[in-house]
Amino acid sequence: IDMSVRIQGGPVLRGSAVRSPTPGFHKVDIPMTQPVPGPGPFRMADLCLTPHSSTGQIFIWGRTQLDNTSKPIEIGKQTFANRPALWFLPLAHERRSILSQLGPIFERASLFRPGFVGPWTFWLVMFGAMPLLVYAGIRLVATAQMLRPKRFGVPVRVFAIAFALAAMWALVTPAFEAPDESEHMAAVQYLGETGRAVDAAQGKRAPWATQEAWAIDQTRELSTIERSDVKAPWLKAYETEWEFGSHNLPKDNGGGFHPVTSAHTPAYYALLLPAYFATRDSSPFTQLLAMRLTSALMGAAIALLVTLVILELLPGRTALAAAGGLMVAFLPQFGFISGAVNNDNGVNLGAALIVYLLIRALRRGWTVPVAVALGFALVVTPLLKGTGYELYPPAIIALVGLVLRRHGRRDLALLALAAVSFIVFFVGWEQLSTVFHRPTFATPGGGTPGVSFGAREHLKAYAVWLWQVMVPFKFGFMQDFTLVHWPFFNIYVMRGFAGFGWYAIFFPKWVYGVIVAVMGIVLAGGISLLWRERAGALRRYLPEILFLASLPIVVVAAVEAAYFTLAIPTDGVAEQGRYAFPAITALAAVVIAGCVGLGGRKRALPLAAALVAGLAVMTVAGQFLTFSTFYS
Repeated sequence: IDMSVRIQGGPVLRGSAVRSPTPGFHKVDIPMTQPVPGPGPFRMADLCLTPHSSTGQIFIWGRTQLDNTSKPIEIGKQTFANRPALWFLPLAHERRSILSQLGPIFERASLFRPGFVGPWTFWLVMFGAMPLLVYAGIRLVATAQMLRPKRFGVPVRVFAIAFALAAMWALVTPAFEAPDESEHMAAVQYLGETGRAVDAAQGKRAPWATQEAWAIDQTRELSTIERSDVKAPWLKAYETEWEFGSHNLPKDNGGGFHPVTSAHTPAYYALLLPAYFATRDSSPFTQLLAMRLTSALMGAAIALLVTLVILELLPGRTALAAAGGLMVAFLPQFGFISGAVNNDNGVNLGAALIVYLLIRALRRGWTVPVAVALGFALVVTPLLKGTGYELYPPAIIALVGLVLRRHGRRDLALLALAAVSFIVFFVGWEQLSTVFHRPTFATPGGGTPGVSFGAREHLKAYAVWLWQVMVPFKFGFMQDFTLVHWPFFNIYVMRGFAGFGWYAIFFPKWVYGVIVAVMGIVLAGGISLLWRERAGALRRYLPEILFLASLPIVVVAAVEAAYFTLAIPTDGVAEQGRYAFPAITALAAVVIAGCVGLGGRKRALPLAAALVAGLAVMTVAGQFLTFSTFYS
């Protein structure tokens, strides 16, 4: 391929590259005859690529989705609605370490942010706030047994640390660089401006209001998502151009159909309305940060509920409960998504509340507040996101265990109160749903949850699919459903522990290999604990064990049933590890049980503290990785 770079007001630079002898598509470096001349941060130029012969081909790569202002690529009379990424590689002597580039990195990171955010913010985050939060977490585990009052003091501290961690992610993650964040933000803005939900069917309106669409254009979101080798705009000129064109743009002319938001009720978006109204007259980037911080509160509440659940299961083991809550808080993927605008945060909170209420009822019996709150949570959680229906089968297991354990007149009366609470809130939503043009069941198409799954009609094929997702080897008689060797590793390990941005930024594979090994050891510890304590545990904790064990099983099975397809093979790209987070409360309890099984009563806490410390290191490293990938 021959290349010419015609610099406006300057020379024509040339270069060429030869085809790789290896078949298939490859990235090719094309050396230029000389560097781009002249001062200034950038130069405008026309780039021309020409095949060496008539048999050569130029394949147009890049995002097949232009923003509102970009022009398509032209090749002769053909046009392509793509935006390719163009790299100018540094000379060998110009290569520098990431640490030496922190100044420019933090300057770039401060673009397209609220007005009060500057490079100093990120120096403070990386070298001030994050070390203090790691110290605070480890110190809390060490001192939790001595704090007073234990029942409330420790959970509140876990909440504060978890909120601060999610808030750090809200600052570090570039604008709109979280899964579907621009669409969720648009749904909040449209609800706030009009009182209506976004369109449930395709129409002529855009999903974003003009104000947000202009911000999306200038940040180049549609051209940078899901690609680790593509950068957002680095130059102040882009931010200046956005500011120049952002005045008096309408906020209420979006609300169009988008697959990400069309099936959801306004429940989660209503929770973010106070943040939107508080920043309504500010820039979209200020509004986005305020909404992110609201989601961070939800993530912190989940960590608090995890702590309370473990306190119910292990009364008096305050330090272990703190460790369980902090494991969730320091889990890099959990902190990242908690610091983003995404309705997963709403359904995760609802799921954690359901788990806490049921565990509390199992351990201490029904109360009127618990019964009413459970009915409310079971109705509202699926309205935050339809995946909340995954909690229903495990909840039935817990309720059956409650009836078998506590079936006195008062217990049955309070169970009936929980049922009445569920019916009242469900009927209330049924009446309200027509106002927002949503079906009663918050599922795509409005059908009964689970009925539309193709897995129901193809149980054998689904069983093979599930095996190939979860197990790293296949039997010869199995139909091959997957392109990747072990989808569980890609989905629930890499994307469940640390996959940042639009699932484009990852640690080296060996890091996740260590995580798999630790997961196996902890699970073995939990099984060992059950075996050693089988007589007492089965007598005293059987409903709790069955309930908590069923949660991750049902959640993962439901996710895989939703993605099951006979159109094979599949690579699992659409599946996200965060879809398992409705079960994160149960998973944290399993990890604590594993620590007890491995270390006994005396050594369980050091093991749990080591896991908290390891996740804390991953969180700090993950934020550094995010900075260095997006802005280096």
